Amino acid sequence: MPWILLAILLLFTQLFLWSSFGSYLNDKNTGGASLAGIAGIPLTPRQIESACADIQAGRPPTLPPIVNVETLRIACTQVEAQLQQIFRERYNAVTLPGSLTGIIPVAQNIGLILIAILTASTLGSEHAWGTVRSILARGTGRRQYLAAKLALMVMAGIVAMTLVIVGIVLSSLVIGSLLGEPPLGAASSSWTDAAISLGKSWLALMPFIALAAFITVITRSSAAGIALSLGYNFLEGITTAIMINLFRWFQTVADYLLGRNITAWMISGQTDLHRAGGLGGLVGTFPGELHAILVLMVYILALGGLALWVFQRRDIPASGGG
Repeated sequence: MPWILLAILLLFTQLFLWSSFGSYLNDKNTGGASLAGIAGIPLTPRQIESACADIQAGRPPTLPPIVNVETLRIACTQVEAQLQQIFRERYNAVTLPGSLTGIIPVAQNIGLILIAILTASTLGSEHAWGTVRSILARGTGRRQYLAAKLALMVMAGIVAMTLVIVGIVLSSLVIGSLLGEPPLGAASSSWTDAAISLGKSWLALMPFIALAAFITVITRSSAAGIALSLGYNFLEGITTAIMINLFRWFQTVADYLLGRNITAWMISGQTDLHRAGGLGGLVGTFPGELHAILVLMVYILALGGLALWVFQRRDIPASGGG
């Protein structure tokens, strides 16, 4: 299972990068069609593209009498500048170090699901096989046993994110060689940004490791651990969006939910996303960086501590669980 989950993570991140690369090439090849977005110009997209091309080449465009050439010239210049800015940002998103900054959060979102599956499977399978009791009978302390399992999951997260980075770096180098020299001002991200994003992504995995471990220890079932931890992940986002739009007071409650603080931690420093909730205000506003990290640390300590407390005090059957 660890190898399968790792392969899924690597596959999705690579697909995301290469699809972004394909989209960038497509937009570069059909960039003129974007000029159709010029407001107030009563021309078809093809006419606008042809007229702007004529203006840029210094030729008099063929226009209906109702279209002012100077107005179109100004609009074409403005849109062309916007397109170049977009192309610079898109180039940065598929080459180093911007590709890391963009894809690490994607890997983190997928990694939350995969690490919950791996954690629940690792802890629950021991109960299903009936090996927990025999391991503890050999003298292994319960605290050491559970701590070792959790430490293994943390290391698995580190290794997985490291391999994702290696894969993205190699693919980004290939993409950079295919695209050639960057457009002027393309480097809008730095290696420091990528390192910060990596640190945040790794830390954001730990609360979900604690959640999956807690549920699995309580239920002694890998299936329940997977279903309940993933179910919570999806239901929290849906329920929070609905409740915030129905009741203003729920914003305060939402500021202390696990998934919401993981999101707040990942987007901390991005002012617009915090202010608008990332979705035009439909999901309220997210708490700040300090609030998010403190809440996540409480979840890690509380869930991990409760899992250890339950595991130390309950009887361990010879077999059972699922």
